[in-house]
Amino acid sequence: MGKPRVLLFVAILLLLFLHKPLLRNYFILEQRELIIDYSRIHQLNPALVSAMVFVESGFNPEAESHKGAVGLMQVMPATGQWVAQQLVWRDFTVTDLKDPAKNLRIGIWYLAYLKRNFRQNDNLALASYNAGSSYVSSWIERGVWNGDMVKVEQIPFPETKKYLIKVAVLKKVYRYLYPELDS
Repeated sequence: MGKPRVLLFVAILLLLFLHKPLLRNYFILEQRELIIDYSRIHQLNPALVSAMVFVESGFNPEAESHKGAVGLMQVMPATGQWVAQQLVWRDFTVTDLKDPAKNLRIGIWYLAYLKRNFRQNDNLALASYNAGSSYVSSWIERGVWNGDMVKVEQIPFPETKKYLIKVAVLKKVYRYLYPELDS
């Protein structure tokens, strides 16, 4: 997303901020309690997770990507199986990823795992969630990107750049619309 498009997106959001009820109709927060509870258990910001869910699936628990990602947090089936093993979740099946509570449990655990692996940096964890850990590790090792949003344009994957910008903006939106996410 070029700078003019980002600025336009931010300007539209700022205009909409003047009408909070309208914004709440668009920026929904379904599964609020689960997001807050699981985020806090794993020491993640609930507004960040809410923004991420909005970007990933628009809060559609039935969402499926063309790459095979499933549910609210668009968890890949192999990732879901791996996380389930880490959680000693013996009866996990891929269809569990369409269950909001189970998808959030897996997705939030995985994001927290990535954050631990990437120096507690939200941006590196989000980039890893979107692009894959091996790519993000490679960018760090080669000095391509260090997780600083000021240098987000250095990320070689356009989709990941857009993803990080959207989540960052929407995190602010969710914090504004739903102050309980920060309490």
